[in-house]
Amino acid sequence: MNRLSTCIAIVGLASLFGCNDVLDDPKVNIPPSGIDWDSGSPFYGGPGAYAPYTGSDPYVLEAQRRIPDGLTLQSQVVRRSCGPINGVCHNQKEYPDLHTPANFVDAIGAPCNIQSGNPEGVFDRCERVGDRVEIDGTPGRFEIGWVEFVPPEGDETPPPSPEMPGLHFHFAEPVPTSHHERWRTLRLIRTLVRADRTVEDLSYAEYTTTLYVFDGGKHLVAGVRPYQVNTVLSLLAVGIEQGDLNRNGVFGARPRGSVSYGPIPLIDPGNPETSYLVARMRGFMRRVEGGTEHLDEVPGTRMPLANQPFSVPEMIALFCFIEGLDPALDTVNLAAPIDYGHCSYALDTSKLDGLAVEGEPGDCSWERRVKRVLAANCGGCHDSSDDTAGGLALLGDGVYDRLLLAAVDDPLSRPLIAPGNPAGSYLFLKIGGLLSEGQSHEEYIEAHSLAGELMPDAPSGFRKLDDVAIADIHAWIQAGASDTASCTTP
Repeated sequence: MNRLSTCIAIVGLASLFGCNDVLDDPKVNIPPSGIDWDSGSPFYGGPGAYAPYTGSDPYVLEAQRRIPDGLTLQSQVVRRSCGPINGVCHNQKEYPDLHTPANFVDAIGAPCNIQSGNPEGVFDRCERVGDRVEIDGTPGRFEIGWVEFVPPEGDETPPPSPEMPGLHFHFAEPVPTSHHERWRTLRLIRTLVRADRTVEDLSYAEYTTTLYVFDGGKHLVAGVRPYQVNTVLSLLAVGIEQGDLNRNGVFGARPRGSVSYGPIPLIDPGNPETSYLVARMRGFMRRVEGGTEHLDEVPGTRMPLANQPFSVPEMIALFCFIEGLDPALDTVNLAAPIDYGHCSYALDTSKLDGLAVEGEPGDCSWERRVKRVLAANCGGCHDSSDDTAGGLALLGDGVYDRLLLAAVDDPLSRPLIAPGNPAGSYLFLKIGGLLSEGQSHEEYIEAHSLAGELMPDAPSGFRKLDDVAIADIHAWIQAGASDTASCTTP
């Protein structure tokens, strides 16, 4: 049995009771008779005990008080932000499913989601080792970078070209160019690790056809005649592991020097900095190469997409939970306390700034606060893609300059941000910056001549930013909306 949480043991009661609650029903024993509480069972692993954090940082103290264990982290923070509504986002819809304690535990050690729908959405460090190809008459195996199928359009064989119809393989290392326009058999090889940890290479498919070689051997086209189309489609349906799925020339699972940077898991036990789940929330992942720290941008929309982002105490809880996971253990007891007393993120306050997804409340500077609030709350829909919502990108380069332009959907052509004038800043009005208590959304929209609905939009409707964030954005605009000057909210 893989990692399971304590909550699953009481089927049907997890949503009604905390897993540490004692039920009144005398027919239910906790733990059930015959199960040793201290045995290390996946259901009832030892609850553990840690010395509490005794420092003075208010964020850490709040995290320790509000989120004492993994069950609370999942039920009150992860579920709220990632999948609060059945069938929406990471609640029985998107990978990974995070809406139950069991699902959350299953994310520990689970692979990145690399099926993003487009190559550009794949993070290098999520890429896996590609399958290899053997070619008749050639020693060695060639790792597949990426594959593309261009179906034939007729019965005639087209002239050889890099754009010709066929099954296109792009390799890490070149194949011999002597195979150009030769009839050959390709064998696809995958390395498997069996349950007993033995490693075996499996030849899982063969395809015989005429080969065409381009780009010095790094691009091979396997010809596809009309009668071979179904064979190729069946091969693609099996799934070919591609080592450079985003097609940028970087094979993410290959070591750089002596350091391996991938593939990384959703939650990396003991290391939140290399957990993809964390990176999607922050928008970057740290990497040290040659003694220099780099921040690798993670493609895709910032998470959570439309729900409330994690606060600093909640990020501390997540980081300390992940850091406290033992990579050597196969089971996780979510009911065990989070070890704040030994967590490096709790003990070293210099790390806390990096956990502030929305920046420091009361700081109204662009880089440290306003830009972060917009990215965390609006970047899920207003990302840097070509089809970003409303044509407004609030992630990527040039965000500040875009905010000084006129809003495309404003009937009065007001700028998104008018330095020194919050009431004349269309973006500030759209986030309900001047919404008064008791005023309906309809009245507010009509009073300020706004188009559409208030933002940010969430599955349950308009989700107003908290009052402190609104105050900080107001103070930033009032102070001149500088992208460089420091700013403190009065």
